[in-house]
Amino acid sequence: MNRVLIAIEQMKAQIAKRLARGLVTKAKLTALGKTLNMDITEYCRFQELKSLAVTSGSLSQDEGQTVYALLGETTETFNGQPVHVKAVLTSVFQELLFARIA
Repeated sequence: MNRVLIAIEQMKAQIAKRLARGLVTKAKLTALGKTLNMDITEYCRFQELKSLAVTSGSLSQDEGQTVYALLGETTETFNGQPVHVKAVLTSVFQELLFARIA
């Protein structure tokens, strides 16, 4: 069970429902996608926290590989992802940051 992939599919379905109901527009989703873009500092920190989470067992090896693949080798890969992927990965990043602070 890969929680990251499950969350991405759930987010994709939720966004599709909101679009179908007229609760959100494609323009708003495009703007949100740009807001979720990462810079190199955030990207590097996320990669570091992801690796630590896999080592500690907070993320499974499969989940860590999923995050790694979706982040890609550069910020451009992440920044080019669809909004549902960016939203989930940003949430994962937030959880990892909060866990690190705690």
